[in-house]
Amino acid sequence: MIVSAFLENIRTGAKALDMPLKEALQKMQAAGMEKIYVGKDSILELGQDLFDLFEELHLPVEGLHGWFDFGHHPEDEGYKQFIDYAVQCGAPNVLIVPGMIRKEEEDQREAQMQNMVTALRKAVAYGKEKDVIVSMEDFDGTMAPFCSVDGLNWYMEQVEGLQCSFDTGNFIVYHEDERQALEVFLDKLCTMHVKDRSREQRHAGDHPCVCADGDKFYPSPVGYGVMQIPAILERLKEIGYTGGVIAEMYGCDPQYMLEGMMQSVAWLKANV
Repeated sequence: MIVSAFLENIRTGAKALDMPLKEALQKMQAAGMEKIYVGKDSILELGQDLFDLFEELHLPVEGLHGWFDFGHHPEDEGYKQFIDYAVQCGAPNVLIVPGMIRKEEEDQREAQMQNMVTALRKAVAYGKEKDVIVSMEDFDGTMAPFCSVDGLNWYMEQVEGLQCSFDTGNFIVYHEDERQALEVFLDKLCTMHVKDRSREQRHAGDHPCVCADGDKFYPSPVGYGVMQIPAILERLKEIGYTGGVIAEMYGCDPQYMLEGMMQSVAWLKANV
């Protein structure tokens, strides 16, 4: 398995410490990071300079992730530029978050979900043309109709060729067992977002994931929380998974973000 990390978490931590991004990435590489996982917004902000930095550091791109609002705009073809970015930087896959459904729009739920499916089908087809895998994840928010096993699986059934970027920490929204959830998506597994959770707030600036029932879980370095990550890694070894395991720590106090990400990749490197 290949140890990667979310660029946006690294950027947040580096900024809080007034540290150049290059230095932060080098520290992450020293801790065990082999590839980088990149958000669409970072590409739009930093442009070619970002890809040049990766080349300078001999840091391959694991994949790209990006938000869209296909529920309201199924005609949006922004996925083409997004997938073209993946081709440009040599990323084999992209993750699309296709939209959210606000509480005041519940009467439009079915229509918006169908709109998302329409756009996702086109994105998957374009990705196939460009030899880029298109995936979705179990997003950790109740406004996402794909934040549960059944919700995410519905999209997988509707969109042929759509794959899963599985997040170890997001099925907690409905207190679904992440090990059991993994079995549902093994045959469509694209990448692994490795996110841990803690019952305790470690730093004053940590923000919790609020579950559907109001329960709260705080960010934790990978391997130091309550998620069943060791068991999941063992299952991946059993099936011969050789893809990416991507450290993620959204919600962490920015002052401690880089430290937490370094701990995460070091733990992953020692356990994959």
